[in-house]
Amino acid sequence: HDKEKMSLFLEKSMENDYVVDGALAQDLKQVQEMWEIRESCNPIIKAQGYNYKYDLSLPIPQYYDIVEETRNHLRARPDAILVNWGHVIDGNIHLNVITPGVFEEDPELKSLLEPFIFEAVVRRGGSISAEHGLGQQK
Repeated sequence: HDKEKMSLFLEKSMENDYVVDGALAQDLKQVQEMWEIRESCNPIIKAQGYNYKYDLSLPIPQYYDIVEETRNHLRARPDAILVNWGHVIDGNIHLNVITPGVFEEDPELKSLLEPFIFEAVVRRGGSISAEHGLGQQK
């Protein structure tokens, strides 16, 4: 019964262009493997450089727009790389900007990000306090 619901949900999501591609675990082993991949995201990017982290919630139709807009906004900063993941089902996206090889905050880059990201979220009717609530930089 739940498998049927999930199949219908995915079918409708793909028809509406909310989902382009994805993977669905077929058993508990695959569920565990997917969680291991997800849980490795933060340590991997933290090891690469300074991480400007934003836990955002956005309307699903605009879910990825903020990534594209932020990438465009930062085009003059090729040293800043966006790395993102989230939960499409609830509109939560972990938007991360990293500076590979640089492990200290760059005030100039931060001023490009804030309030830009906050304003972009507000324009979309989203929230800057999604899954993890308010953080020190918010």
